[in-house]
Amino acid sequence: MSTGCINLICIGIPNRALNEIFNPMIQSLVLFSIAFKRSVTLFLLAALLFISSPSHALDLNPFDVVAPPPDKTIFSTALIHSELEGPYTRGYKSSPTRTLSKNQIQLQLGRTYSLGGYPGISFVQFPVGMLQPGRAASHLPNDYGLGDMTVVTALWPYANRETRTYLGIAGFLTLPTGSYSNQQLYNLGNKRFSGDIQIGYQTALSKNLDGMMGFDAMWFSPNNHVGPNNAQVTQKPLYTSQIGPIYHINPHISVAATYLYVWGAETALNGISNNNALQSHRYLLSAVATTSKGRFMLQYGTNLDTEFGFHETRRVILRYTTVF
Repeated sequence: MSTGCINLICIGIPNRALNEIFNPMIQSLVLFSIAFKRSVTLFLLAALLFISSPSHALDLNPFDVVAPPPDKTIFSTALIHSELEGPYTRGYKSSPTRTLSKNQIQLQLGRTYSLGGYPGISFVQFPVGMLQPGRAASHLPNDYGLGDMTVVTALWPYANRETRTYLGIAGFLTLPTGSYSNQQLYNLGNKRFSGDIQIGYQTALSKNLDGMMGFDAMWFSPNNHVGPNNAQVTQKPLYTSQIGPIYHINPHISVAATYLYVWGAETALNGISNNNALQSHRYLLSAVATTSKGRFMLQYGTNLDTEFGFHETRRVILRYTTVF
């Protein structure tokens, strides 16, 4: 005997009744399938947001708050290597683990001046680099080329060289000039404008010790080209506060330690919040040598914790600055 007869047709239920039973079930399954696919798509785009969102704003380095002399040209270059892993969600690392290695060269060229009796500087910054995914993301393509260009102007409302006390305010505008493809998960550029207002204060605490603190807020324009379907991403402001000492071993050698707290930058995908606001603690150690050939700076830092996004396990920077 065929087991196929053990069904509703064999026990005499008419086709019309079958339609009334099965059609709502089929419609429910179709709606569930669409919702599931939509959820997967949103999850993948949210993962992309964790990667493209900045983990920190624009750090103040030792001597950044010291007002420069007017009518000078300043050139600076930095070699930056950073390693990240994650992504993290609510403080826990997702599995399988993805890593991202980022190598970048930053070039800065600026000019100092006096504006209404106040020291000032304007400069442009051009980054060039490469992103290399690893471990669970090793099958994804690298990205290399230009990053987003930044234009900066800073003024010092107060600068007293005798007491080594300085108060500076800077404005940053980052342009979407970097490499970007909505078909890739990892990009050097962010495909959006961003602006940053930064305030820095530095003063002498003793003969050989200075204290530096800073605060900045960064705003972002929407990115309307996220993922293959060109979803729109908006992001709330990102805030960073930092504080730390600068110790002058002698007139030519200094060391510094900086503690940074980062929060905000929650993203929304097509108007729907991702509830992924950043909240992390970081530190940055610096050693500075000032010579007749220019200033050399070696820095090392890492995240102490990460709430959302990628955790930066290592950041190494070699920076050179000259004035002429």
